[in-house]
Amino acid sequence: MFINKSSLKTIIITLLFVIALFGGVYIIAMALDTIHLNVTVVKDGKTVLGVHVYVFAIAPNGTRFVKSAVTNQYGVASFELSIKDIIKPVMDWNKAEKRSFTINPGLYITTLGKHNNTLYFGAGSIKLPLTLTGPIFTSTTINLQHKITKTQQKIKTSTMDMKQQAPPWAKLIYSEQKTMRETFFKVITDQNTKASCGYLAEYNKEVAFKCTFSVTLKSDNSIEVPWSIGAEISWVTSQTEKALTFDVDQNSIGYVSCLVALNYECWEYEEPADGGELYLEHRIYAQYYYPDSLQTTKGEDDIDGNQIFLKSTVGKGWNEVATIVYLYSQVSQEFAIPIITFILGIQFSKLPATLRVPIDIDLVIKEAYSISADVRVYGVEGVTINIYYIKVYRTVNAYYELPAWAIILKT
Repeated sequence: MFINKSSLKTIIITLLFVIALFGGVYIIAMALDTIHLNVTVVKDGKTVLGVHVYVFAIAPNGTRFVKSAVTNQYGVASFELSIKDIIKPVMDWNKAEKRSFTINPGLYITTLGKHNNTLYFGAGSIKLPLTLTGPIFTSTTINLQHKITKTQQKIKTSTMDMKQQAPPWAKLIYSEQKTMRETFFKVITDQNTKASCGYLAEYNKEVAFKCTFSVTLKSDNSIEVPWSIGAEISWVTSQTEKALTFDVDQNSIGYVSCLVALNYECWEYEEPADGGELYLEHRIYAQYYYPDSLQTTKGEDDIDGNQIFLKSTVGKGWNEVATIVYLYSQVSQEFAIPIITFILGIQFSKLPATLRVPIDIDLVIKEAYSISADVRVYGVEGVTINIYYIKVYRTVNAYYELPAWAIILKT
């Protein structure tokens, strides 16, 4: 078949147009599916180059390693991630499960890097929107906060040396998830006091949970970073409103508890600049909670700890309120949830004995009154009532402290 020059030119132009058209569509589609992430790593307010940055996708069944990079001379690691890979699984889960809550997608980010010849660990996170429409541009700054004491070797930080290093990696070596009934709230009375309590989880209001983590050396399980409260790792919005009212009689204890999905993950890191040393990050957090499961029963763990004085009042008899404690404003926008039962349930071989100690996870109230409670205090007329709340102080392996919602009435 003969094709003249004019027809051939037309065919070529048409093909180029088609290629350009579909190529352009593909490029546009790729751009619309992209999350542009910049992570800046600092120590003592100064950016640090040569830091290994690990990005994890936060999903309903746990975190998933996505990509890693090394910070450049400006202390920045840049990533291009897929919206369909990161966000769509969470949206699909929300749609399919039809729970009493929705969860948001996000990124959990960890860092290993040297400053002044000492290795440090840092963590951060980014909440992502529930949308498949991109591109999404986001950034965060992570502080190299926790010292890794085993490393003493000197690191070179030139661009050439960074290119010659093996790429950083992280590998999940064990994970476990369990749904447990955890204690959220507690009121204790004595022989001269009573209480009438209300507890509310509001509709369409958000709470978040922070990750509790530790870092150990793989070779001997020695603790490099003790249990610490890290960045937010899940964001939960209630789709139902649940309100509880209950009375606490004399010499009694009242509880509020809720079902919570708890995760434990053990991640293994190699630090190439450290001669191949292996580190384990132990990550424990609440993936989500069930607002509609709130009950006036004790959970599997109790709220115990040092009692902090809040205020005093005078009893006005059993029929008149002496004072009201509003916990959303009087205590904190964060409170501790004890999870020792979950810790003890993890296989002994999968969690070092030195880490099998009482720890907490941290619930953060993201919107005013998303979770609120009040305690109406009654007491014998004329008796001074001292009101305390509990602030949790854990073992020597945890140097953080958190307010826990527990109110104690003493006369």
